[in-house]
Amino acid sequence: MKIAAFRTHATQLLVAIVMTLGVLIASGGAFGIQEAALSVLNGLSLVGLLALGISVTMIAGELDLSAASVATLAGIICIKSESLGVFGSTVVALGVGVAIGLIQGVIIARTRINSMVLTVATLNVLLGVCYVVTGGSPVALTNYTLSDPLLIRYGGLLTIPAVIAIVAFVLIGVFLRNGRWGREIYAIGGARKESVAAGVSRNRPIIQAFGISGAAAGLAGGLVSLQAGSAGPTSFGALLLTAVAAALVGGISIYGGRGDALHVFLGVATISILTAWLANRGTADSMTQLVTGVLLFAVVAIEFLKARRGRALVSAGR
Repeated sequence: MKIAAFRTHATQLLVAIVMTLGVLIASGGAFGIQEAALSVLNGLSLVGLLALGISVTMIAGELDLSAASVATLAGIICIKSESLGVFGSTVVALGVGVAIGLIQGVIIARTRINSMVLTVATLNVLLGVCYVVTGGSPVALTNYTLSDPLLIRYGGLLTIPAVIAIVAFVLIGVFLRNGRWGREIYAIGGARKESVAAGVSRNRPIIQAFGISGAAAGLAGGLVSLQAGSAGPTSFGALLLTAVAAALVGGISIYGGRGDALHVFLGVATISILTAWLANRGTADSMTQLVTGVLLFAVVAIEFLKARRGRALVSAGR
């Protein structure tokens, strides 16, 4: 299993390196190493955290499609809580995300409703709540100096949101690989019936997975909204596709039970570099979405073919 994981890491690292080199060569020097590094670090605090949370639910054999709306609502509430300061309002945003994630996890685990159905419903409900709370218009900080600490680039690259995102990646990565509850998430996602029969709780891993996804989305929404100084009902809605694409490009299995935080990081790096390069060329957002969608389709097709080949090999072995 460790050999397989190493091969997957090496493959995704190779993809990220090839993508970076391809972009640098195609740009003819207009898009350099520093720009590539900045695009990855900028992407970590929003797309990265969203993709990380969604990936945990995918590893558990589920899918959280409400993450972008959770981030949007958390960001709006964070801005409205500015009187608590940067730390306090960020904690409030995190709490909103955790609460929504845990509620969804409990409902999915206990009712066994399809997670895609429930989270799509949650996505739309939260979007409606965002419009009600804001009146359809963005809300902004009254004290813009709150954003100042989050905008500083230490060493010319790192911002506080990027550092927090990196810490989140490390903590969730360690939790998944080294903790008992993390291993249960892999077990319930890779072989649910067998895991339950072996004594693994069916409900706890699913609830935890959605709690983590909600926490990541809430943290992302809070940090990025404070950094921007405003938040609105449409702030992050378009990023769901990008986050899911980053997870899948990073090697997270759509069938559950495979992938980790490093995979997600590499996927985010690949998508961030690609989208930043397209933006640098003046490509329209609609075309960037199209390219991301095509890439997502290709990854899903490859995943399907790999799974089909695996089943064929198992059948031949029998």
